[in-house]
Amino acid sequence: MNYYKKLLVGIVLITSLLSCKKSFLDNVSEQGTLIRQDYVTDLKTTNEYLNGVYADMGGNLFHGYHMIYPELIADNVKPVSGSSTNVPLGIHYNWSQQADESSSAVTVSSSAVNFNGFSYGAYRVIRSASYVLEKADEYRSQDPAVADAIKGQAYAIRALSHFLLVNVFAQSYNFTPDASHPGVAYVTTSNWTMPVNNRNTVAEVYLNLVSDLNNAISLLPATSSNTLVMNRNAARALLSRVYLFKGNWLLAKNLARQVGTAVPIMVTNYPAKLFTLTETEALFQLPPSAGAINGYATNFASRYYRPTILFLATSDVSTLLNEDANDARKVWVASAVVSGITQWNVIKFPTAVVPEVSGGGSYYQTVIRSSEMYLTAAEAYAQLNNTDSAGFYLDAIRKRANPTVTATTLTGSALLESIYKERRKELAFEGFRMFDLLRWKKGVNRADALSAATQVLPYPSNNAIAPIPALDVKVSGLVQNLDY
Repeated sequence: MNYYKKLLVGIVLITSLLSCKKSFLDNVSEQGTLIRQDYVTDLKTTNEYLNGVYADMGGNLFHGYHMIYPELIADNVKPVSGSSTNVPLGIHYNWSQQADESSSAVTVSSSAVNFNGFSYGAYRVIRSASYVLEKADEYRSQDPAVADAIKGQAYAIRALSHFLLVNVFAQSYNFTPDASHPGVAYVTTSNWTMPVNNRNTVAEVYLNLVSDLNNAISLLPATSSNTLVMNRNAARALLSRVYLFKGNWLLAKNLARQVGTAVPIMVTNYPAKLFTLTETEALFQLPPSAGAINGYATNFASRYYRPTILFLATSDVSTLLNEDANDARKVWVASAVVSGITQWNVIKFPTAVVPEVSGGGSYYQTVIRSSEMYLTAAEAYAQLNNTDSAGFYLDAIRKRANPTVTATTLTGSALLESIYKERRKELAFEGFRMFDLLRWKKGVNRADALSAATQVLPYPSNNAIAPIPALDVKVSGLVQNLDY
């Protein structure tokens, strides 16, 4: 419980900054600025404010709807209703989001017609991380080592938040040959009075991501293994993910190998202990929390999978997980017959991991884990035509799930497709699917779509990404995405 007590002061400060926002990019009021400046007066209180940023991430940035979204607009998850009308995220499932000026929340509500709330929440985290960077510099003389560790965490958090934004609101890096298409505004200051003139290109966003993460890696202690805060291995893993999405196969696999060597994939207690504190392959996790106990609440994705079932696994991903009767991952979905129709419930995430937190969201939200790094290494090696190394990392994941499978002998495009398939299985429901499809330049094909109109989304499509919040277009002059 001491961890939650440390978070409480910070989250009170963060949430005090909600009022009088001008737009999602200008989300700190003058009153809120005075509140935090009055409180953050030294390195100790800077660190307490940073604790609040983590709480904000758990309570808002990684809200269940935000994690479900990339799975839902692709082909892993669907609304539970027989119709996608008037159901949570139904507009998103239909690929029919609408731009508007809504700005009342830091999360996406069940009735939202766009992803504005996610943008607001992400930029609040970004502004807060930048504030931590500024204050850690100001008070660095009090304890340089502590200040550097604080800065390293803040750089990584800022990069992660921007990475999530650019995936939701922009096409993938390889959409244009030089990534010159519109990305998102990369904000590096806490000062909301400084104007944001326009969206950075995707290429510029990635340059900033690499810069922030390299800064984080250089500042974070080499020996820290606390997965509840950003650490050096987590920052390296996030940079590997950035390079993978950018198509820099050499640097992606180098970092993935480095992290995978330092933190190997979990074999014992797999998959039962995933998303717990005993998950040995976790690199960065967010803890669950109940508002009445800790002052803030988390609503991770599984709250909407069980016991309240608002979303289901699609038949195609469920079939994929069950194609091998000896695959340990088949337990991540469970079939049930409702009104004569077979449906698949998502049960990947454990329950009651933290007794004080009730419901389906009582588990640790693992944001980055080593299995992803093995799959990154496999994909990058395959792209580099190193078949043996690609097969080694692919088979490590396959044989962990079923030790009796034969070694991979595929080459070329068949090997890549096998890696794509394994990535879909291993990382199912963890918030990757649509972003992977976009970087692979693949469309969406739903085997059990809720209607004929929602069965296929070809690649490329302007509807694959969310509209820029209309308030940012109006106030900050940002260019709106096409077709919105």
